[in-house]
Amino acid sequence: MRFPLACLPLVLVSGSLLAADDRSDFQWIQVQGGITDHRTKNPDHQQPAFGFGVGSWVNGHVGFEASGLFTHVNYGYPSSREAHATASLLINPFRTPSTVRPFLRLGVGGTAIGEPISGTGSTTTRLSGTVGLGLQLLMGDRGFASLEGRLVQIESQVSRKEGQALAGIGMRWGNRKPAPAAYVPPPPVVEVRVEAPQPPPQVIVVTTPPPPPEVIYVPAPVVPRKIILEEATLHFANGKAILSTEGRAAVNTVAAELKELKAPFQVVVSGHTSKVGRAAFNLQLSKDRAAAVAKVLVEAGIPAADIQSEGLSFTQPRVKERTKTDQAINRRVEIDIKTRSEDVEIRPKETTVVE
Repeated sequence: MRFPLACLPLVLVSGSLLAADDRSDFQWIQVQGGITDHRTKNPDHQQPAFGFGVGSWVNGHVGFEASGLFTHVNYGYPSSREAHATASLLINPFRTPSTVRPFLRLGVGGTAIGEPISGTGSTTTRLSGTVGLGLQLLMGDRGFASLEGRLVQIESQVSRKEGQALAGIGMRWGNRKPAPAAYVPPPPVVEVRVEAPQPPPQVIVVTTPPPPPEVIYVPAPVVPRKIILEEATLHFANGKAILSTEGRAAVNTVAAELKELKAPFQVVVSGHTSKVGRAAFNLQLSKDRAAAVAKVLVEAGIPAADIQSEGLSFTQPRVKERTKTDQAINRRVEIDIKTRSEDVEIRPKETTVVE
C-alpha cells in the first residue's frame, strides 16, 4: 500500500510531540455530515455522507480518533454502498488559542464496498489510507464544532482516491487546566551589620526643685433652678364678674411666672358662684367670671390656645353655705396650671374674700 507508507515519516516526526504536556487534553464524541467526491466515470460522482468519531487529545499537540463514514458510490451501476472505518493520528504543531484547535489527520483503516451488480449483494473490504486538514472550535464548557477536508486512497486492483468535505458537532469532556507553576521562594537575604564601638556613658546629675503642690479645682454643684408658680383663687362681689385691683395683680403675677416656664403647660380657668339666685343666672355668671380672668391672662402675653375657660356655677362649692361669709367664699375663680416639668413648684394663692 503506497499511500499509508508515504505517511509513515510524518507519523514518526509527530511522535516527538508526545513529550509536550500543556495539560490541555480532552476526549470527545461527534457526528459529521458532508459530501464525498469519488471521481468515477459516472457523472453523479458527488454523494452525501454521514458519520461519527470518538477521540482524545493526549496533550495540546497529539491526539487519536476512531471514525466511521457511510456514503454511496457509483461505479457504472447505481447505489453501491460504501463504509469507511479509520483509526487516525491527529497532529497540531502550532501554539493556538485555547478555543481553536487546527490539526493534521493521518489515518489507516478499511473501506467496505457493496457490489449489488453481482446479484448477491456481496461486500468487498479494501485497505485505505486517509490524510486530512481540519479545525476544532471549542464552544462553552462541553461543546465543539469541526470542519475538515479529507483525501482517502482505497487500494484495490486499481487504486482510487476519494475526497471528503465534512462538518461536525460534538461534546467533549475531561478538560484539565494548566498546572500552576511551582513557587520558588527567593533566596534569603543575609544582613551583616558592623557596629562601631560606643563611647562610655556620661553621668549627668541634675537637681530639680520639688514641684508645687497640685491644686485641684472642684466646681460647685449646679443646682437646677426651680420655677415657682402660683395658682390663684380670686373672689368676686355678689352677682358681679368684675376683677378687683388685688385680683388683677394676682392674675398678672401668674402670667409673669408662666412666661419663664419653658416646658409645655395648660391653664384651666374655672368660674364658680354661690347658690343665691336662679341656676341659669349662676351658670352664665360663672362663665363671665372665668372669661374676665382669661382676658387678663391673654392681655399679659399668655397664648389663648394655652387657656381653657369654663363655668361651673355652684356645682363645686368650697364650703357648705350656712352664712353670707360662706357664700362669699364660694364666689370665686380658680386658676389651675397643668405641666409635666419636674422643675416647677406650684403654690396656692388666694385673694381677699369680698363680702
